[in-house]
Amino acid sequence: MIKNETKIINQKTQKMEKYKNFINNKWIESESKETIKVDDPSNGKIIGEISCAKKNEVDLAVEAAKNSYNSRVLVDMPLLSRAKLMRKIAEETRKVSKEGGELLCYENGKNIASAIKEFNDVADMFDYYAGLTDKLEGKTIPVAKNVFDYTVLEPFGVSAHVVPWNFPLSMIGRSLSCSFATGNSTIIKTAELTPLSATIFARAIQNADVPEGLINIICGYGNEAGSYLVSHEDVNHVVFTGSVATGKKILHACADKAIPAVVELGGKSAGIVYPDADLNEVLESARSGIFSVAGQICTAMSRLVVHKSIKDELVDKLVDMSKSLKIGPGIEKDTDLTPVISENQLQKVEGYARSGIQEGADAAYGGKRLEREGYFMEPTVLNNVKQNMTVAREEIFGPVLSVLEYEDQEEAIKIANDTEYGLGAGVFTKDLKKASWTASKLESGQVYVNKWFTGNHATPFGGYKQSGYSREKGVDGLKSYLQVKNVGISLG
Repeated sequence: MIKNETKIINQKTQKMEKYKNFINNKWIESESKETIKVDDPSNGKIIGEISCAKKNEVDLAVEAAKNSYNSRVLVDMPLLSRAKLMRKIAEETRKVSKEGGELLCYENGKNIASAIKEFNDVADMFDYYAGLTDKLEGKTIPVAKNVFDYTVLEPFGVSAHVVPWNFPLSMIGRSLSCSFATGNSTIIKTAELTPLSATIFARAIQNADVPEGLINIICGYGNEAGSYLVSHEDVNHVVFTGSVATGKKILHACADKAIPAVVELGGKSAGIVYPDADLNEVLESARSGIFSVAGQICTAMSRLVVHKSIKDELVDKLVDMSKSLKIGPGIEKDTDLTPVISENQLQKVEGYARSGIQEGADAAYGGKRLEREGYFMEPTVLNNVKQNMTVAREEIFGPVLSVLEYEDQEEAIKIANDTEYGLGAGVFTKDLKKASWTASKLESGQVYVNKWFTGNHATPFGGYKQSGYSREKGVDGLKSYLQVKNVGISLG
């Protein structure tokens, strides 16, 4: 067993720890000796640094993945044995969930309970897909009496995954569990803002005795390591979660090589609130849908489309709820609103709020950064937002909620769908017939009814329009990691 060279940051001494890339089951320092420093968004202090992967380290990771795939160690592994190995990964991941969650809390800023849950979510996803590994079946096709024709499902080979900083462990688990279950070898490029906690997960991989080269985890800058990785000649498959602009660049790189890509991009999700809605359900959905993780969620409930008869009442309740939120570092108990990821992101979010007010929206509550240590934005409720305003059209990725008014159902649907995105949407009503009708009209990959975020690892996730395509999670998620081979045998 190779000893893991990573440690949790010593928060009492603020000693900066050094982390490395995980390639071929070894801890590798960058040949360039360059490092990426990582800070705690709650106070701006550096908590650690990681060796910055460059072209050389990407080549090493791809070579390790290619060699492991060509060895067929995972491809030819009996499927029940593969399932047992995946369950072992899940077991070892749970063992490091507290330690890893604490590090994730510090580097990302999110609530400690949410951070620990991410590690447990990874474990759950490996357990879930372990149960499907031996159920990936081909079929026979009746071509002719003298032809035996059948299909086989096969992996693509070397799969490169570029994951975001907002849910770094969940996104690793979401794609890696599918990739592993289907027999691919994988390279994960973590986000430079939140790379440290993934090294704790790498320790779980080691402790599970995963054969070398099957899972490699590196960190480098997106425009260097990320760009080189997805365009690498030996990469056969790409998975990306992030912005539309970056996603399109990756799709161009994949198109140049004629390889498949799974992309989940941005969102500008709207929740339609009908007059009969339970407003307490709307408030709880706002708490989790736009203020948890400081609104840094692709499917954040960033717009509420509210019937004019109840808008003022709901806005008053949203303001009261916003005032009651406990703001602070995620490591503190029962924190509701944590910091945004960086100073740059904070400036961007505050700029969006300011533009909304300048364009005519009313700041019912918040609207600016908090004057305190760290990167904290006030919980913000913008009232009387119009659909042509920037805050109603562009993804903010912060704790800013826009409230829009409508008069009839058709207008509500039109407002909700009037966006280039289609990742998430919601509806609040006691009338399930109306809820079903609305869901059928919404142009979105998922629709939540009376509670934001109703899915789990078993429910397919993905977008419409500019929010991407393909599906992650659930049985449908496996389809994106397999290719179909047809075999026809002439029987004479």
